[in-house]
Amino acid sequence: MVSAGGAEIRKVWQIMEGGRGPDWFAAQAKPNAARLAARNLTAQGFEVLMPMERYTQRSGSRFIQALRPYFAGYFFVGAAASSSPWRAIKSTHGVAGLVSFGGRPAHVDVKLVEAIKSRCDDGGVVEMRASHQAGDALRVAEGPFAGLVGQFEGMRPDERAWLLLDVMGKATRVSLPLASLRRAS
Repeated sequence: MVSAGGAEIRKVWQIMEGGRGPDWFAAQAKPNAARLAARNLTAQGFEVLMPMERYTQRSGSRFIQALRPYFAGYFFVGAAASSSPWRAIKSTHGVAGLVSFGGRPAHVDVKLVEAIKSRCDDGGVVEMRASHQAGDALRVAEGPFAGLVGQFEGMRPDERAWLLLDVMGKATRVSLPLASLRRAS
């Protein structure tokens, strides 16, 4: 999550908007430029929310942990709608445009933005919570089993999940951190 001195920005919005926070809009980033766009918008004084997710990628013979935007290519921008900052946002380096309907930028409900913020840790990484049912197909996003799809069996008390994976033609029951699992598409 990118935020430029969140407390200072909230104070500015409260003064400008009579005590309430900014209106939120979804912005689309140019390819591979989401972090650049968020940094540039933050430098201009906009509040930016770009939740991240952890994943594991293979680099040679090693596995490395990395972060990527949770909503690939999109992030949220907080701005006072009454000041019509559309041109400043759209012309920011790295921003492709705002999600719009009928030529007007679409508002994102403040409750949705707050719900997303509540699921993020201090570094802006989305913390996954259990919402899986037995039998659900889940993809392993990080660790040595990254990329494999298995069947969810249940939860352990220590925030780990039991997953049935097909390892070399045999169904193997493994315990994995819940945060490393995503729904298989």
